[in-house]
Amino acid sequence: MWRLLSEFGADSHEPGNPAKPPGPYLIVGATSFGVFLSALDASIVNVSLATMAASFGVDIPEIQWVVLSYLLAITSLMPLMGKLGDRFGKTKVFQSGMVIFVAGSLACALSPSLTVLVASRVLQAIGSSMMSANGLALVTYYTTPENRGRAIGLNSITLAAALGLGPVVGGILSEFFGWPSIFLVNLPIGFIGFIVVAKVVPDTEKIRETRFDALGAGLFFAFLFLLVYYVSIAVGLSLEVSLVFMGSIVAACVALLVREQRFPVPVIPTRVMADRRISVSIFSALLAYMAIVPITFLFPFFLQRGLGFSQSITGIILTAHPLVISIAGPVSGFISERVQARIQTVIGLAIEVAGLLLFGLAVPNLPFMILSIVVMGSGLSLFSVANGNFIMTSAPKEYMGVVSALTNLARTTGFSVATALVTTVFGFFLILFDPNYSPANPVDLLSYSAAFQLAVWVFCALALVGMIISAFRGLSPAEHERVGEQAKSLEAKRVC
Repeated sequence: MWRLLSEFGADSHEPGNPAKPPGPYLIVGATSFGVFLSALDASIVNVSLATMAASFGVDIPEIQWVVLSYLLAITSLMPLMGKLGDRFGKTKVFQSGMVIFVAGSLACALSPSLTVLVASRVLQAIGSSMMSANGLALVTYYTTPENRGRAIGLNSITLAAALGLGPVVGGILSEFFGWPSIFLVNLPIGFIGFIVVAKVVPDTEKIRETRFDALGAGLFFAFLFLLVYYVSIAVGLSLEVSLVFMGSIVAACVALLVREQRFPVPVIPTRVMADRRISVSIFSALLAYMAIVPITFLFPFFLQRGLGFSQSITGIILTAHPLVISIAGPVSGFISERVQARIQTVIGLAIEVAGLLLFGLAVPNLPFMILSIVVMGSGLSLFSVANGNFIMTSAPKEYMGVVSALTNLARTTGFSVATALVTTVFGFFLILFDPNYSPANPVDLLSYSAAFQLAVWVFCALALVGMIISAFRGLSPAEHERVGEQAKSLEAKRVC
């Protein structure tokens, strides 16, 4: 497949091509097709989960695997795909991901059962992991510290457009044409994106390595799979089985750390992760994304089951968050080129925490809930753009693909673990307030609202922890240089 990709548009993909590389905005535009596909798919699926559950005759604990299978696969494979991008060329791996993603979308649309649908979502996730792991790396590769913040900020417009269109388009398609139609829209977008990337984006230089850490990749996959799977089913397990799971998770984690420290070219470079700037940034992003899952996953169910809205109306309501991102993203990127990341990220997370607290207080008042989402989304955008710019500016060139993958890994891991956790937390509070709850019975709005409110507040604490640790990230190389230039300028003025 990669040979075919190299021949398609070979004028721009040949290594060592002396032609001037495309500008950052052209790169952002081309790679945005992959960003759009992944984000559109996620937002379309969330708004249609209730319909899928009714179609297959299941409830939240079963239908959550349509989301979890996707997130689990993309999370587990992301570092591997970043490594492949470094070794074989980021553009080729990115394009291959588009092909696999489109094939998975077609398989999802044709799925006759929930089991087949979940398996098809895994195929989609393989393609998405290839795009996600290398998309940000391509943008970083063709930008400089002076324009990278704006490029990442503009990239967030595409993300916002996909997240905004997804609920609306998904709600309308699912309501009037059935849920399989929400996957078919990926086909033309993927086809056009493949051609554009092939013609516009040159391939990157390859990192020559003599060995590949297959065992490390396998251990990493095992660790994440066991962790997310255990969290999702922990409530129904006996103590003995839980201990077996926890022991296996710890053993996989320890084995992974030992392997990566000893292998010369590890999948997860411990030398890079030992850098406080990168590790703190990734962990704070993980917590920031986990904190919003009660809204991204539970809010559509609340609107349809609790408040009785149709799918199309639900989709329109859910556009509040992406609309905020589309406005705040470019502004956040502009600010990130001028303000230290630790300042911008702490402020951003503080605003996110405030929005989540307000959201909990607003339930079930819909206008105030939407206003709270605007506050939360503004803070998350301020944080994520500055955090992404900081990480990629701090990343060593030879590990750019892996670090890009780890950056996206924080988001997908956060969503994976938190989706499993929030189902358990929300279910616990719902049974606590309504012991007679059953999916077959009408929802008691008071109990449903109280359970939703407490779930939001429990997860809000994660963003607060992320805000605290984000203050200790230090300065990126670009920030060090900027501080040095400012000091020289002040010294020159003093001399004069």
